[in-house]
Amino acid sequence: MKTAFTTNGNSIEESIEPAFGRCRNFLIVDSDSGEVAVVPNPGADLAGGAGVKAAETLAGLGINTLVTGSLGHNAGPLLHAAGISVVTGRSGRISAHLTASHGELETPRPRADKAGTGSATPSGAARRRSPAGFCFCQNCGYRTDDDTGAPCFKLKCPACATPMERRYD
Repeated sequence: MKTAFTTNGNSIEESIEPAFGRCRNFLIVDSDSGEVAVVPNPGADLAGGAGVKAAETLAGLGINTLVTGSLGHNAGPLLHAAGISVVTGRSGRISAHLTASHGELETPRPRADKAGTGSATPSGAARRRSPAGFCFCQNCGYRTDDDTGAPCFKLKCPACATPMERRYD
């Protein structure tokens, strides 16, 4: 399994860069082989479309999971269409997000926002962009509160590739 982290550095001791499209590099960790690679982000210096170019790059590398601080509304649907699971709202050293034994991504923990709704969306502006509720997979039970900017029915479940649907608590 290949996991990409956004960073401006070149090792697992570097910090996760908060902006997906503007990070300098992607640190790719292959949990099967233990290999770590640094791939420059060709979108970092673009005037526009940085997130789209970065998403296209990751799709071409066969990435399974992306870990980043935030994701723009244009990149999210492209990543999901490529079958890349996205984990947002992360910060700190990349090594802190890997298990010590296998270099695999730790299970994401849901974060509660200030209103107590359980949304993993870091900003109130992004939260206002989507209706209340969450995306849910009826086949396997996977759910996500991430706001990618795409309607739930257009997203495929990262666990089983079934189309997702919007649900409300």
